Amino acid sequence: MKMEGIELYPHNQKAYDNLCAMLRDSNRACVVQPTGTGKFVIIAKMAQDNPGKNFLLLGTNDYMYIDQMANLSDIAPGFTPKNLQFMTYATAMAKARCGDEIPRCDVIVADEFHHCGAPEWGKGVQYVVENNPDAKIVGFSATPIRYSDKGRNMADEMFVGNIASSMELEEAWLDGVLPMPKYVIALYDAPKELGELKVSIEKVREKKKYSKFVKKYEELRRSLQDADGIDRIIAKHLRKRDSKVIVFCPNQKKLQEFMLLRREWFGRVNKEVHAYKTTSADPYGSRDFQEFKEDSSSALKVLYCINQLNEAVHVKGIDAIVMVRPTKSPVIFQQQLGRALTSGGNRTPLVFDLCNNFGSIGGIAGMQERMERAYEKKSEQGEKPIYEPKDFHVIDEIKDPRELAEELREALNPSTTIDEKISFLEEIAAQNGGQL
Repeated sequence: MKMEGIELYPHNQKAYDNLCAMLRDSNRACVVQPTGTGKFVIIAKMAQDNPGKNFLLLGTNDYMYIDQMANLSDIAPGFTPKNLQFMTYATAMAKARCGDEIPRCDVIVADEFHHCGAPEWGKGVQYVVENNPDAKIVGFSATPIRYSDKGRNMADEMFVGNIASSMELEEAWLDGVLPMPKYVIALYDAPKELGELKVSIEKVREKKKYSKFVKKYEELRRSLQDADGIDRIIAKHLRKRDSKVIVFCPNQKKLQEFMLLRREWFGRVNKEVHAYKTTSADPYGSRDFQEFKEDSSSALKVLYCINQLNEAVHVKGIDAIVMVRPTKSPVIFQQQLGRALTSGGNRTPLVFDLCNNFGSIGGIAGMQERMERAYEKKSEQGEKPIYEPKDFHVIDEIKDPRELAEELREALNPSTTIDEKISFLEEIAAQNGGQL
């Protein structure tokens, strides 16, 4: 078979050109782009354009690399990068501990390089670098920030700020690099706050206030009863009967629970539901994953997973993702979101963000504001994005119950305004000869 040259999408070609230019003057450079934009294709392009150089790719797991290579065969039929060797961060760490030999290479590529800041994995990366002192170091990640590690910026630490190309998720949506999803927020369980609010109300001794709070509480309870359940919400927005859906679960127990609910959740879309599961601790997970990818039946296909698909694994033709993993990490949130987003897609993927509390509007908080800022910045620079912030549709299915809960919570625990605080301090000062 004749080997075909890799053709990059315009956004990746720009990143590739900038990366090559930066590496001519520096030994270190990185690319920051959202999940789904095709970062691995840039790596493969580097290997293809430099056949005389050896590349060592560091990544999170073998599963990821196998999947990426399978996708590469579709992009560039006949091309297998013989000069690209893969090693997991865990293997590098083990070699560092034992003092084992490290392959000689000309270019070290750190995929998802924010992991290089992890204490033990970082030692493995340093060991690889020390054993290849003349190698260029290249990094790729959706975000260089380690939010759980005091906000360390690994682009600064590892690449001395040499960012060849940077693109935020919101920019990718505005420019049409990634398809802009339809984002649905809903409840998957009775909010825990409901019981907490009831306990707070029972403690109120003043009859007039107690009566008012009980009335408001009943209004909230009725609002929840009237709200659509998960089954109706999913059926309302997911119209394609043979859809492929990924459900992210917080743990093994919840995964089993949600799998048992598959017909309750998805039965209104299609009575025939094929369920698959994959977890990082499940040795048969990859088999289920492969069967899920290959399932082209008329059934609705659902893959339940814990953390196997957070990083770098892509599935073609995903129609929706359901996020019920209560993550506070922006990195994990964007990785999960990226499972529904792929460069070159022309459809509108669905994202169901399910929560079990009123206080959260999911990981979407702040995203609309960032999109507004990105749009303004592009407009000021004379660019005209394909889409506008108004094209990003967020459907909040629990807006009314949330607002009622906030009203009741505020009534039970009224917050003190700034003016009230100032007046209070002034009164204290007046009583103490001007001293607080």
